Amino acid sequence: MNAASMNNLWSYLQGLSLTADNRKWLANKLIEHDKGLKTVPPTLQTFEEAMADLEESELEFRRGDVVSGEDFNVRCQALINSFAEK
Repeated sequence: MNAASMNNLWSYLQGLSLTADNRKWLANKLIEHDKGLKTVPPTLQTFEEAMADLEESELEFRRGDVVSGEDFNVRCQALINSFAEK
């Protein structure tokens, strides 16, 4: 996920009326999931690579390859609901 998507996700989560228990549960789910993943050190980019990524993101935006705010909210809610089902 890129930084904009992460910020949108964070904003969405902040907008939910989560109890302290809900927040703790969500945090534990994220931590449990993370434990199952291999730790990969961050990859440093050159300036040129970063600019190429930015240009690609701008092209995706111009093509319309982006998720609308409403669709993003629906996807996030489905993700949150899937946590409760497990």
